[in-house]
Amino acid sequence: MKKIYIIQMHTKTIPAKFIRFFTHYNYSHIAISFDKSCNIIYSAGRKKYNTVLDAGFVEESKNGLFFKKFFDTNCRIFELEVTDKQFRKLQKNILYMKKHEELFKYDYLGIILRFFKLPINFKDRYVCSYLVAKLLQDSGVYNFHKELYFIEPKDFEKMPNTQVIYKGNFIKYQ
Repeated sequence: MKKIYIIQMHTKTIPAKFIRFFTHYNYSHIAISFDKSCNIIYSAGRKKYNTVLDAGFVEESKNGLFFKKFFDTNCRIFELEVTDKQFRKLQKNILYMKKHEELFKYDYLGIILRFFKLPINFKDRYVCSYLVAKLLQDSGVYNFHKELYFIEPKDFEKMPNTQVIYKGNFIKYQ
């Protein structure tokens, strides 16, 4: 058995504030990590810390430029035990996305359509919650029992067998 980490966060960026306004939920972003320290996380988001226009699949470092600028990011980290097979499948899927990251774009239109509950899905276009949910489902870790493009950050707290291991400032988490 292995452990993975699901990170709910609120970065306090303008898009995060916009999402929080409409969802009325404390956290506006979701990421996944393979290490307990969460030094490296994977998600759908901005590729450059100073613009939202270039976004898609991202690998971010807790010590990177984004979190140096948005150091006041709040988070809640869940630990989830998975089988070795599920862990390898998750790693394989992430590796594929890293290798072909230019294919995976941020779903700007989809994020608006989701608020209106319109079931439109664009190939290789993701928002953070959809991407992490798809990774979990494709790896056999968890089935959310609803269309993945409607998954929101709050849906991750409902996953069984998860344990909150931290709540607070993301940068301060060790």
